[in-house]
Amino acid sequence: MSARLHDALTVVIQVVNHIKSNSLRDRLFHELCKQNGEEFERFVLHTEVRWLSKGNCLQRFIALWDSIVSFLANTQLGEQLLANKCDVFFLSDIFEKLNSLNKQLQGKDSDLISSKSAIAAFLRKLQLYKNNIRRRAFEQFPCLASVSSDLQDEDLALYGEYMENMHEDMQTRFSDLLMMVIPTWVSIPFEVNVADIDISLQEPLIELQSDEIMRAKFKDGKYNVWKTNDVATKYPLLWDKAQLYVIAFPTSYLVESGFSRVSQLLSKARNRLDIVKRGDLRLSLTSMEPDIKKLAEQHQPQGSH
Repeated sequence: MSARLHDALTVVIQVVNHIKSNSLRDRLFHELCKQNGEEFERFVLHTEVRWLSKGNCLQRFIALWDSIVSFLANTQLGEQLLANKCDVFFLSDIFEKLNSLNKQLQGKDSDLISSKSAIAAFLRKLQLYKNNIRRRAFEQFPCLASVSSDLQDEDLALYGEYMENMHEDMQTRFSDLLMMVIPTWVSIPFEVNVADIDISLQEPLIELQSDEIMRAKFKDGKYNVWKTNDVATKYPLLWDKAQLYVIAFPTSYLVESGFSRVSQLLSKARNRLDIVKRGDLRLSLTSMEPDIKKLAEQHQPQGSH
């Protein structure tokens, strides 16, 4: 990100922190949003550790733009915000597109095939965005289109340069993924010509293509045929090659979701648990058994066992 766009994002974060960090200002801003009939009445805080944070923060910020400008009228922070208006609206659009890409890379069903497709498509879109913005075609940038009358040629050149740099950076960052060759028989096993694949895999692929149950599952489109339970057992040779592409772990989504579950465990409601020291939740439950038995005895009806 260029210094100018970074400064614009910094101003947004300063405005959010300025209002949210003071309870009186937060309440006053809340009342102003209610009076103006805004769809939202609160900011979304920005954090560096969440993929979708910047995009969500900017979208909410743009939705409340008029109220924010009114609230910060005649202040230095308000003047800085107005000076960076076009840049903030552009960042809101581009981070929304990055959010869309990140969502495609997330989920337990994400694999190398779907990730490569998402990255390759986004790189092509970046080139399209850059060319369209430079010729003032803002249909793909709704926020920027709303301030098109304020845009200068140097602004458009800056945004085009930013997307060009992003394109080059992503090509380098995902070069191994983009250069990876995915066999056709893995992506479309029932449509490929058997004669075009390795001889050692021809016979099992014919058996797979003749399997009416597997063909029906493939046409259904609800899940990948390679991720069904019987493929590894019935077609071990094919599975040995295909699993490299469909069981791969291309993103940190599962790691982040795992840490989120642990953080929920260690909430204030369960602050007596210690992930490091207890070793296993079962130990905590075991230590509670005497208390549970005692409680049960206290509530047990007389004469019953």
